[in-house]
Amino acid sequence: MQTDRRSPFALIVEDHPLVSDSLVACIRDCDAALRVDTAESLRAALRILAQRPMPVLVVTDLTLTDANGMEAVKRLRAAVPHSPLLVFTALDDPELRNEAKALGVRGYLIKNASTQTLRDEIRTALGGRPHGPHAAPVGTAAPDPLLTPKQRAVLEELAAGRSNHQIAARMNISEETVRSHMKEILGRLAVKNRTEAVVRYLQMLRPDARR
Repeated sequence: MQTDRRSPFALIVEDHPLVSDSLVACIRDCDAALRVDTAESLRAALRILAQRPMPVLVVTDLTLTDANGMEAVKRLRAAVPHSPLLVFTALDDPELRNEAKALGVRGYLIKNASTQTLRDEIRTALGGRPHGPHAAPVGTAAPDPLLTPKQRAVLEELAAGRSNHQIAARMNISEETVRSHMKEILGRLAVKNRTEAVVRYLQMLRPDARR
């Protein structure tokens, strides 16, 4: 059965699988019924939009394999001029932020933003679309008691899309220590890999996920 080209969907343009999976989880927390498509490059995103030109939301990074800076924003805005567009990037640059605003970007979020902030921006961009039955309420849950504070800090860095090398540099620890923490995190959360750990981290921030 072919997909209805008019059915609502969101599009994530992000070449880091962990970050992409985290964004998918956040959008589904806000609207469980909304279809979410992903693209690892600007070219792939434009192919999707050529077939389904009316996304209710587009979230894009600024550093892609085939586009850097505002190029992705300009071309996505040209392809879907009326769809809300959010930037989710590691580039905390006031000039880029102002340029994005001038291009009509709905929100400019840095990748170390809290999950709740990201959810709030997504809900605002969706313009009051009905939330799904598993939509997360406003507020942040207590940290998972299974993890130590240091392990939670490593997991937060991982959820922001950072590599072991970047996490080590930001936390002033060795990469071997990061790997050791990750091994402990996977075991304590009973997950198989880093992607599942990030998804579990997002669930940790949802009070209803503990019921």
